[in-house]
Amino acid sequence: MLSAGTREIGSDGMDVKLKALNKLKDDLVGKYGADSVMFTHEIPIRPVVSSGSLALDFATGIGGFPSDRVIEVAGQEGSGKSSLGLITMANFLDAQPDRGAIILDTEHKLTASWVEQLIGKERMERVILLWPDSMEQATDMYTKAVSSGEISFVMLDSIGGSPSQRVMTKSAEIGNIGGNALAVTRFAQLASIYSQKYHVLTFGVNQTREDLAGYHRMITPGGRAWKHACVLRIQLKRGQGKVEKKIDGEDIPIGYDVIAKISKNQLAPPGRTAFYWFFNVNTDGEHPFGIDQLDEIIRLGITTKVIRQGGAWYNHAALPDGKIQGREALIALVREDEALRQTLVSEIKVVLAEGSGEIANLVAPMTNPEEDLADEVSFHAANIHMMEGESDEESSVATA
Repeated sequence: MLSAGTREIGSDGMDVKLKALNKLKDDLVGKYGADSVMFTHEIPIRPVVSSGSLALDFATGIGGFPSDRVIEVAGQEGSGKSSLGLITMANFLDAQPDRGAIILDTEHKLTASWVEQLIGKERMERVILLWPDSMEQATDMYTKAVSSGEISFVMLDSIGGSPSQRVMTKSAEIGNIGGNALAVTRFAQLASIYSQKYHVLTFGVNQTREDLAGYHRMITPGGRAWKHACVLRIQLKRGQGKVEKKIDGEDIPIGYDVIAKISKNQLAPPGRTAFYWFFNVNTDGEHPFGIDQLDEIIRLGITTKVIRQGGAWYNHAALPDGKIQGREALIALVREDEALRQTLVSEIKVVLAEGSGEIANLVAPMTNPEEDLADEVSFHAANIHMMEGESDEESSVATA
C-alpha cells in the first residue's frame, strides 16, 4: 500500500478511504434506496416552472417556482392567492404532461367555472379536486395522492381553512386549543418530505388575518412548523390601481394591480417585490383573463432596454422595419405575433439573469434589512425591486 501525502492508495490504484466511503454509500443505497442516499454532488437539480408572471419569476431569484418543495402564498381576501395557484398549476401541467395535479379545497369554495377560466377545460381532466372534512383527512389524502407518483402539483387552499378533528369534536374544551396547529404541523412535516421525494410542488394558500392581540399587525395561521417547511413565502396585496369597464351603464372593476413580496426565500436572496396586473372579468379579448403577461412584456421590455423607446417610437430588430409607432400599436402587434412575444420574453430573461443593461433600475438593494416592509411600497418603472423583508422566524405580516 502506497502513501500519497495523507491519502492511502491501494494496490488497485484507488484511494482507500474513498473506496470505503463508496462502499458505505452502496450499502446505504441497498437498504434505503437511491432516492434517499447520494453524494452531495449527485443532488438532482429539478426544473423550475413559471408562476405565470415574468416579474414574479424574476423576484423569486430562480426564474419561477421550484418543482419539488413547499411554498406559501398568503394575503388578504381578494388578493388573488388561489388564482395565482391555479395559473401556476396550469404551467406545471404543461411542463409535465404525463402527470396530474391535486387541489385540496379545505374551504369547499372552488367552482368549476373559475377553474376553467384560469386553466382551460382540457387541463381540468388532469386535475383531481378533494374536499377534506378536517386537516387530518387532508393530510391523509395528500400522502396517498402524492406517493402515487402521478402528481406534479398540489394546491392546499387554505392552511387555516380546515379545522382539526379535535376542533370538530371538542370545540368547547380548553384542551383543544392549538389542535389545528398540531394538525397543520403534521401536514407540514410530511409535505416537506413528500414534495422532495416525489418531485411535487406543494403550493399552500394562506390567509393574513388581523392579530386579535391588538398589535396592529397581520398574522398568518399554521404555526412555526408550516413556516419552517416553506422554502418560499410570498405575500400578495392589492395595489391602488384598478381598471374599470362600463357594463350596462355602470362602471365595473375588471382588473387590479397586485404587489407580490418575497418575505422568505431559501433559494435566493429574499426581499424582492414584484408587480403585475390581474383581470378577473372576461372582456372578450380586450384584456386577458388572469395575469396580464402582455403588459409585463411591454413594461419589462422597455425597462430592460430590450425594446428601445424614442418618443412615440418603439424599436426592436424583430419589429416590422425594426420599429413601430405608438404604444397601442406595439401592444396589438405583440398580442397577435406569438413568435415576437417569445423573442421578447427570451431576451428580457437574459437581461434579468445577467444583471446587464438597466438592471439597477429593476432591482435595488435593501438599505435597512432590520426595518419592516410595512408602511410604504415604492416601485421603479418596471415595478420590481428589493425591499426590506421580515425575518423568516416572524409569524407576522406587516401591513401596508
